[in-house]
Amino acid sequence: MVWNVYFEIAALMISVVLILSDLWKKHLPFRSWNYFSWLISLQIVSCIMNIIACGMAQKPSDYSVASHYIVNMVYYACYIMEIWSFAIFTIAMTGRSKNIGRKAWFIIAFPYLVSFLSVIMTPVTRLFFYIDEGGVYHRGWGYYYTWMIFLAFYFFLPLSYAWFYKGHMAPRRMMYTIGFWVLSLTGMILQGLIFPDVLLEGIFNTAAILIIYLDIQNPSQFTDADTGIYNQWAFGEVIDEKLEYGDPIDISVIGIENFPVLESIYGRRKLMRVLHSIADEITEQIKGISLFYMHRGRFALLFETSSNHKQIEQAIRRRFEMPWGEDEGKVTFKIHMAHLGADVPKMSIREVFDSLEEGLINAEMKDNEITENISAERIEEIREGIKVEHAVSKAIRERRINVAFQPIYSTQNEKIISIEALARLEDEELGIIEPEEFIPIAERNGTIGFIGAQVFEQVCSFIRERDMEDLGVKFIEVNLSPIQCKSGEIVSELFNIMDRYEVDPRQINFEITESAMTDGKILNEMMNKIIERGSTFSLDDYGTGYSNLVELLELPFKIVKIDKSLVWSFFNGESDVLPDIIKTFRQRGYEIVAEGVETHNMAEKLRDMGCEYLQGFYFSKALPADQLVSYVYNNRRLRILEEMRL
Repeated sequence: MVWNVYFEIAALMISVVLILSDLWKKHLPFRSWNYFSWLISLQIVSCIMNIIACGMAQKPSDYSVASHYIVNMVYYACYIMEIWSFAIFTIAMTGRSKNIGRKAWFIIAFPYLVSFLSVIMTPVTRLFFYIDEGGVYHRGWGYYYTWMIFLAFYFFLPLSYAWFYKGHMAPRRMMYTIGFWVLSLTGMILQGLIFPDVLLEGIFNTAAILIIYLDIQNPSQFTDADTGIYNQWAFGEVIDEKLEYGDPIDISVIGIENFPVLESIYGRRKLMRVLHSIADEITEQIKGISLFYMHRGRFALLFETSSNHKQIEQAIRRRFEMPWGEDEGKVTFKIHMAHLGADVPKMSIREVFDSLEEGLINAEMKDNEITENISAERIEEIREGIKVEHAVSKAIRERRINVAFQPIYSTQNEKIISIEALARLEDEELGIIEPEEFIPIAERNGTIGFIGAQVFEQVCSFIRERDMEDLGVKFIEVNLSPIQCKSGEIVSELFNIMDRYEVDPRQINFEITESAMTDGKILNEMMNKIIERGSTFSLDDYGTGYSNLVELLELPFKIVKIDKSLVWSFFNGESDVLPDIIKTFRQRGYEIVAEGVETHNMAEKLRDMGCEYLQGFYFSKALPADQLVSYVYNNRRLRILEEMRL
């Protein structure tokens, strides 16, 4: 039989170009790149052996039977190994291959081992093929059966595994994974069943490898365009794989001080050229590291196991004492460094990134020449913070953000006249999470708006379901975070919720902290729109920020809430400014709420200072809705009984 080998020759040429390109470009230190190089090598050997076998088949008698067997056996062995490698590569891309136990790996490898042994034994069994005395090639009695079982197993197994763990793969990567398997299978079907005399498997497999190269293993995706070295994505891929396989991770990060300022002084183009020269010199002169450019003047050094990170860090510090760049435009940088040692336990890529970021910030704050070492204790704190963040996100999705209400006492009316709504969170694993812990996390990750919306809906539901006049509660105080205040949609969102629950805006008083006042003009416009509907505003936690008092007085606040830290410092004898602060605001027409009231003595003295309202544990802690209602009624009953005694 004569085979058409032109497609196989084309496949060989493309594969050679790919492996030369792969060898020429930088390799990231993770396993998938080694798998990929192995795949191309197998494809090249398969193509060469297939072409040689077809050439020998044209004049079979010119070659010995043994040589026919050897060439064909090498071809089949490499081809089977290539399909097996495709399967392992697919499983490795999910990032979950370490979850596979030894028994499972044996099951996965068993069809490959059987097929490989079948090829080796084929001169005896004639299972795959046999060569007759004239040197003519014939397909064996079990050729189709063996191939069907082998291909079906290694087609469906890796795709099923990838689909099961699709949540761990980017959608684009999943699409390309399916694509290269479909291409490979198509080539096998076309050659095996439709065009048996045309060698198509090689070109289709090469096309599948090309897909991997262009999208999944494309070095340009992992290279920073400005510096020419690995980028932050590449760093994440490497760390992620090392975490999966339990490999040691030893990292230092370099931060250029005041990089945004330098960028504005020298210009981005010039500064990027200098960073490129820094990257080139470090990679050429310092061995035993992989260098990554993170962002905004920050480099990460991933050390090899045998490297001495302290010596390398010292060498880098000495080099940065000298200027960088060309003669006519040299630039001198001041750097800070942080180190995350291999001995520090690490469980997730998020822990690594967060700890390095925080380590650099600490190094810059200390402003010394010593590398900031990240401790295991700090990693554990970051880990706990991540758990809280996950708990917050889960609670938001499941709408489990609850509201507790803390009463506010009027010194003039001598009764509860308002209440503050406070967000509460309880997690199945972590238990009760305090607002001081989860609110800052929600503000950092952008979920504070969802928390605010759920709290406000529950407040509006509380108002609609209860007789506020009978309770004697004039309004409920609702906190707006600084992030919410910057949202252009906050006004319409609040109005929509109030309208849906048919709540009178006069029954709502919004609280805003000093930290929200970074843009007074935008804040003023937002507040006035809400005030037009009838709601009012309180300046919350006064004394914890550093806002200009003149700016505060220009905003339309009705109430000023003095933070408990100022109240406590006065009663502990640490500061005497509280009476003056209260007097200043009262003279300007503001109503005053004192927070953190815990004793009868505090309540009496604050009332004498002119505080209209008091809030704190002396009156009540924050309570669930039903308990709050009971508390208000009981408080009223006790007041009436006391008046009757008088």
